[in-house]
This record gives sequence, C-alpha cells and structure tokens, in this order.
Amino acid sequence: MKTFKTLFKTALMITPILLTVACNKNAGKYENLKSGEKVTITKDPTTGYAIDSITKEPVDFYVNLETKDTIYGKTGIVVNNALIKTPEGSYMVDNAKIKSDGDEFKSNAENVKIKVDGDETKIKTDNKKIKIKDGEKKVKYKD
Repeated sequence: MKTFKTLFKTALMITPILLTVACNKNAGKYENLKSGEKVTITKDPTTGYAIDSITKEPVDFYVNLETKDTIYGKTGIVVNNALIKTPEGSYMVDNAKIKSDGDEFKSNAENVKIKVDGDETKIKTDNKKIKIKDGEKKVKYKD
C-alpha cells in the first residue's frame, strides 16, 4: 500500500509538468517580426487577421520558424523579400513587389503570382494554378 501511495504522489507531482510541456509543444512556432517575440498565431474570427493567441493583438508580419517564410498577417500571403524596414523600425510591404488595393493583393515574386481578392485567393506557378474560395481549394496542373 505504501508503494501505491508513493507512486500516486509522484504521478500527481509530474502531471502538471507533463501537461505544461504538452500544451506548449507548438508555442513559439512563429516570430512576431515587430516585437521579435516567439508567438502562437491564431486567426481572428471577426477580421480573419493573424493574432497572437495569448495577447489577442493583431500581428502585422510574422516568420514561420520552420519554413523561414515571412507572412503578412492580414492576408496570410508569404512576403519573402518584399518588405521594407522603416526608419521607425516597423515593416511595410514594398509596393514595387506586392500591389494592394483595399482587399485585393497581387504579387509577382519569384515566378509565383498571387492574387487575393476578399475571400478568394489565386496562386499561379509555372506548372499549376490554385484557387481557394470559401475554404475550398482547387488545383489545376499544366501539361
């Protein structure tokens, strides 16, 4: 019986540690470009923008630490090599590389054309076209 009590106490002490580690497994998967902090990104249900899951603040640009891609928080578009750092230290999209007009965004970077118009996204590469609308994705391959 004493062994069972010891085992039970040990399990009670270890459980919070295991839960903390398990819950934080994906924490810090992204880096907020403005603050330099590691964050977990979620989508704001109202605006659709990327937000910090803890502070609930919008994240303008963030880096996926696994792929090293820089992502625009308002659209989810990869904006690698298309940002300008302002004298104040913030970042903005280089309009020579990515054009924006209201809810519409166009990019012609690195043999990839991306167009976002409201809830519709079109991506064209040398060998395929991808259309995403209302969460449904369609892919067409060129012969």
